[in-house]
Amino acid sequence: MLNICPLQAATRLILSGVFDKFPNLRLLLAHSGGALPALSSRLASCIDHDPVVASRLKHDARYYLGKLYLDAVAYGPEELGFTSDVISRAENFASVPFLKSPPNRSFGSTRMLFGTDHPFFPPLSSSEKWRSVTENLEAINDVQGWTQEDKDGVRGGNAIKLFNLEN
Repeated sequence: MLNICPLQAATRLILSGVFDKFPNLRLLLAHSGGALPALSSRLASCIDHDPVVASRLKHDARYYLGKLYLDAVAYGPEELGFTSDVISRAENFASVPFLKSPPNRSFGSTRMLFGTDHPFFPPLSSSEKWRSVTENLEAINDVQGWTQEDKDGVRGGNAIKLFNLEN
């Protein structure tokens, strides 16, 4: 198993054109994509200033974030909402000029899957619950702009679809 941070891994895949060569590639990033959602516009700007890299890509770098799946290990509803917004606006960057439509937080939720930090940070007593489970479930429940269907998807429905586990 390759242990590399989500920002580095996804950035290398984007820069190398992997998502253009393999448009059906399904990749799940840990830690809600790490810093990638927050730095996606910076990445796009850097690519725009490097004609060699830009010539390898069919789309703006932000477009490829919509091709990724992210775990929902962020511990906060605001962070999950932000990440969902970044994912949902990805399609705006499919072509030039870019669309200016507002993000659809529900679409972003379809690319997010429940996760925990298990086996790290175990309970300190036998009566205590795993905080990475309870806190992440609470965060999912509290995301503003996600419907109950969106939340159910993140809690398990999206994984069922992604891994083709439906009956």
